[in-house]
Amino acid sequence: MDRKGGAAFPALLLALGMVLAAVVFGGFFLAARRGDATVQVVGSATQGFESDVVKWSLSLSRPVSLTGLQQGYGALGDDIAFLVDQLVAAGVDRDQVAVQPVTVNQQWGQGGEIVGYQLWQSLFLISPQVEAVERLALSPGALLRSGVVLQSSQLEYYFSGITELKHTLLASATQDAQARAQEIVGVTGAEVGTMVSARAGVFQIREPYSTAVEGYGMHSTGTREKEITVTVHATFRVH
Repeated sequence: MDRKGGAAFPALLLALGMVLAAVVFGGFFLAARRGDATVQVVGSATQGFESDVVKWSLSLSRPVSLTGLQQGYGALGDDIAFLVDQLVAAGVDRDQVAVQPVTVNQQWGQGGEIVGYQLWQSLFLISPQVEAVERLALSPGALLRSGVVLQSSQLEYYFSGITELKHTLLASATQDAQARAQEIVGVTGAEVGTMVSARAGVFQIREPYSTAVEGYGMHSTGTREKEITVTVHATFRVH
């Protein structure tokens, strides 16, 4: 009785193994029949564009004596008014100019005493008149009255159609991913089917010919001409 049971046990294991093999093979066969084979690719798209909006930020300052603070406020106010008038004469809309409050810095002598003040006032403008603002920023001498100091000046460039451009670029990157997937599987005689999933990368907006990349994306504002790049990670069915 014991010998019979011992002989039956290996046979039982063999039978169970055959059943499991059949189940596994059947599962793979069913998966293949369902078209579960996929290919993962990364598509990309890059496009150059020209900014159509410029932001110019600048600061003016005037040194004043210990007793000349009140007169300094008036002189700096006249400096700002003169500057704004020149901007308007150059084609900038007055409503596009924002003037900031005055800042006062104390000036110290070698003995640690206050010897005067430095008055600062900043303004910025945002305008579609890119070329006109560029000319003024690069040659600001005509905008300034005698005695005033241009402490800082910075141009930043933007594009009003950036949202629509991003949508277009995502579509192009997705098409590129599909084309790459077909190139990969096409050599085997297979065809790319429907897209199973897709994940867009971050946008990299940078100056032309730049290789800089930021993990969270980047938006360079330092140049009028720019390039925008995006990637799409996509998975396609293969049949």
